[in-house]
Amino acid sequence: MLAEDLHPPVAGATSPSFIETFMLRGGELIAGELHRERMLRTLREQGADTGSTFLQSLLNTSPWREVEAYLTGQQILPTTTYRLTLEYSLAGLSAIRLVPYCKRTIRALRPLLLPDGFEYSYKYADRSFFERVKAELADDEEPLFVRPDGTITDTSFTNVLIETEAGYLTPARPLLKGTQREGLLRAGLIAEADDLTLSALRSKAKAILLINALLPLEEALRLPPEALQD
Repeated sequence: MLAEDLHPPVAGATSPSFIETFMLRGGELIAGELHRERMLRTLREQGADTGSTFLQSLLNTSPWREVEAYLTGQQILPTTTYRLTLEYSLAGLSAIRLVPYCKRTIRALRPLLLPDGFEYSYKYADRSFFERVKAELADDEEPLFVRPDGTITDTSFTNVLIETEAGYLTPARPLLKGTQREGLLRAGLIAEADDLTLSALRSKAKAILLINALLPLEEALRLPPEALQD
């Protein structure tokens, strides 16, 4: 199954929109600094004016004032984990969404071949491609994107870890460098590998773990190697 461009150019569009998704637990934003770093990188690499109000607000010592003001008006249960999503562009923050987090159940991973040279290094707000791909799968199945050279990347909503005898490995070239993945790399708890293919996964993996901002290592979706479908 061949994938098309996940974010094709839109005629007339001046600036794409991006999203940043946080875990809100116990009333606190988890790993806020890692999220801020990714947002700043996105803005800078997309050509944001260094003097823009939004970029400067992220450089402030209290970058989440607008978010915190929004949260004060919400009924937040202290024992509930929430998914907080910020939508933004070069022009600034355009939307804040807060929903209780519900962990998915995944039974199987379906390999999906990506076109040669494809990259998805920014977290675009346009998720229509992922939704179309997932619409072809069962609710408890996830696509596992594979490059033409055979190396694995990500699912539609997580980075991937492979548990081996030597420890946890993660693809060196994911579609998107997630904040949870980045935090684990900096802590030395996982290592990058540039040779993780489907065959290597089947032969070396003790387990496959799916992680993202709402799925830290200790709460990752954990699948047996047999979950990888042909």
